[in-house]
Amino acid sequence: MLLQALEYAFLFALGASLGSFYNVLIYRLPRGMSLLSPPSHCPHCGRSIRWFHNVPIVSYLVLKGRCAYCGGRISLRYPLVETAGGLLAVLCRSKFEEPLTALVFFVFFSILLVASLIDWDTFLLPDSLTLGGLAFGLTVALLRQDFTLLESLLGALVGGGGSLLVYLYYAKVRKMEGLGLGDVKLLAFVGSVAGVWGVAYAVFLGALFGLAYALPIVLRHRSMSFALPFGPFLSLGVFAGIFLDLKTLLF
Repeated sequence: MLLQALEYAFLFALGASLGSFYNVLIYRLPRGMSLLSPPSHCPHCGRSIRWFHNVPIVSYLVLKGRCAYCGGRISLRYPLVETAGGLLAVLCRSKFEEPLTALVFFVFFSILLVASLIDWDTFLLPDSLTLGGLAFGLTVALLRQDFTLLESLLGALVGGGGSLLVYLYYAKVRKMEGLGLGDVKLLAFVGSVAGVWGVAYAVFLGALFGLAYALPIVLRHRSMSFALPFGPFLSLGVFAGIFLDLKTLLF
């Protein structure tokens, strides 16, 4: 029991440290900035952040959410993403007994987390995440014990091909955007790692989560004239479906 607690504590700390890097990706990828230079700095005063002011979660709490130099407010998103990284590491280790499977899904959900927040901010899903994730999913399928390359290819085909048909229908027939190409690539990535069931979770649960979020806005403003990124809801759908193990509940 003690060893397991120590293992989870280590995994949480490791995941939170990676979460700090996810914050860098979320900010810099859509802006086309280098991930290495310049080093982390305060957006208010431009001062470089010292390592002891950059300890995941802890530094935010100690500094009370403000820059150590100018007192500028630091976004709450930073410690929340770090916490999410830590929780993902623990959840994946506790959910999947086989270490490689746990690692694959940790990487999978980490990419979805980063992609979702970028999509939320910019309505963009970078190819480096979606297509890079697709390449990752197909490659690790060769090594996984719980999943075959055929299942990975089929999942990618169903996720990407099915959503591409929806995209083309709206673009060519309805003359409007019903689904973005970024979402098409995201669903191909989801299928390559989580298979056809993962795509089903993403689409159906994602649609329910999106509707639950959008409906109060529609009722409050009595208008449908607003846009929502679909990537975060697709990601939340596959996350919920996998961790609730809905496939076993249905069959």
